[in-house]
Amino acid sequence: MMTPHRITFHLDGTGVYYDPYEPLMLDGILAVAFMPLVRARRGEVYEHEEIGRDEPPYEVPLPLAKWHVGDVWGWRASALFPEGETAETLTFWRKRLRQDRIEITEGAPNLTNGIYRDWNMPLPKLLCRKMVAYCVTDREGRRDIRRQLERIKYLGKKRAHGHGRIVGIEVAKCDEDFSTERDGRLTRWMPREDGTRLVRPRPPYWNNVGRVACAEIGDPVS
Repeated sequence: MMTPHRITFHLDGTGVYYDPYEPLMLDGILAVAFMPLVRARRGEVYEHEEIGRDEPPYEVPLPLAKWHVGDVWGWRASALFPEGETAETLTFWRKRLRQDRIEITEGAPNLTNGIYRDWNMPLPKLLCRKMVAYCVTDREGRRDIRRQLERIKYLGKKRAHGHGRIVGIEVAKCDEDFSTERDGRLTRWMPREDGTRLVRPRPPYWNNVGRVACAEIGDPVS
């Protein structure tokens, strides 16, 4: 039987790159975590696919309930939201050409473009200990979700630099279903004719195939 669940990501507190206008989506994270497992069950060899934004993506079936709005559907899974005390900080991502290695380059390195470009980019980080999301799944799905999420070690952008490190994950039942809305506000992108965001209703969200007009997260439920 499908029941509401709450997923809590415990972070190390050093900061996660979190953009409230481009929030992390739980089903997007699950799609990444489940893809190798799904393909293994189908007897397919998983290899990272380089597909274009305008090419049909690989649809990953997830152990989640679905919502339907007309002929559009998606997974009953919310965005991730910070919980507890939070603060914001700003650091910088810097990269400079190593002068002591200049002799191994050929020609004249271009410091304004390409791989030799110097970087000094601002990196806004959200300081929090927990991020939570909601979904609807069953007992077997809860077990699979917990197992596959153990493969996810970081949240947000700049993960390769150690930001957004996960130190623990909890998957538990909850009393109410907040997978699509909470307190009269949307907790995920949902199709709406007057929606201001054009986006796929399910992962991969960066792909252009199947985009529809959606209401923003936090908009009133119509």
